[in-house]
Amino acid sequence: MPAQDTAAIDWTFAAGRVRGRLLDESDDDRALYVALYAEPVVMAHIGAAMSPAAAAALFQKSVDCNRAPAALARYWRVDEIRTGEAVGIVALVRNPNALDRGELGVMLRPHWQNRGVGLPALAGLVDGVIADRWLRDVDLLIGRHAADNPNAGRLTEALGFERQADDGSGSVRWYLKRSDWHLRREAWPSAAAGIRHSSN
Repeated sequence: MPAQDTAAIDWTFAAGRVRGRLLDESDDDRALYVALYAEPVVMAHIGAAMSPAAAAALFQKSVDCNRAPAALARYWRVDEIRTGEAVGIVALVRNPNALDRGELGVMLRPHWQNRGVGLPALAGLVDGVIADRWLRDVDLLIGRHAADNPNAGRLTEALGFERQADDGSGSVRWYLKRSDWHLRREAWPSAAAGIRHSSN
């Protein structure tokens, strides 16, 4: 999508029990981001937990990406609709060498893990990308997780992603092609149903 068009995009989503919006520079968003990246439980399958200062610096870079029309990454805060409580963040990062590919990320606060919010959060993100609301030139979505974190794979599998052959990296990769999205979406579980977007 041309950079000049992105400013008018409605980047929000709502699916199942959750809603998402782009992270901004608010204190609440900063606190959520820092808490996630500094929490050993959340980072257990990602990397070493960060210091609050390092996480805050990374947060600023994420917000800067959200502001830049041509940025290759976007980061969303996800809240439970009923309570308004923040449950985590989701992200889309495009490959600079293959702009038709986008890798997805999901991070949930420890007390929201295994409580049925990760699936709709990921579904809302997938829908926004593939339904041409955000990035019309992304044709392949990629989910990746550590081999010792099978719970993450259950989310992508439930949304119709196909597991890829082991590439020796220690990560498990899942692919969803744009051409397969409509058919796969028909089989999405009820927890991911009811995708809602604000009208443009």
